[in-house]
Amino acid sequence: MKAVVALGSNLGDRRAHLGAALAALRTLGTVVPSPVVMETPDEAGYGPAYLNTVAILVTEEADPRRLLESLLRLELAEGRDRRKGKNAPRTLDLDLLTTDGPPGCWTWKTPEDLQILGPELTLDLPHPRAFGRPFVLEPWRALSDPGACSGVIPKK
Repeated sequence: MKAVVALGSNLGDRRAHLGAALAALRTLGTVVPSPVVMETPDEAGYGPAYLNTVAILVTEEADPRRLLESLLRLELAEGRDRRKGKNAPRTLDLDLLTTDGPPGCWTWKTPEDLQILGPELTLDLPHPRAFGRPFVLEPWRALSDPGACSGVIPKK
């Protein structure tokens, strides 16, 4: 499966967190990172500015729900503290934006090792807010693979 993943960090050594995330994503498959990294204010107003970028991930995983679970595990491994609330500052934020599979909305029981996230996980593809966020669109546009995820590369 081809997937587009947004990466963000606004705590600690933000650039190091993004680098660690890209390295961790490589354990899941082939990664093509955007050459663009943007600094943007925290939308929620709770914390310091974010560094944001996007990467294409080509993975053997065919189920977007299992891929999201893997991304959530990577966030936790990089020190994301989910107990502080949904919009709290974070070491790492990984959002699954879209895949080359069909769009959809899923809700399923949270695996045991991710129970800190609550009893159920949800996934909407494409990501409902991705196309309204310049810090997602600009790095995404900068990717050189115009066929990524069924051609779902935002137009300039």
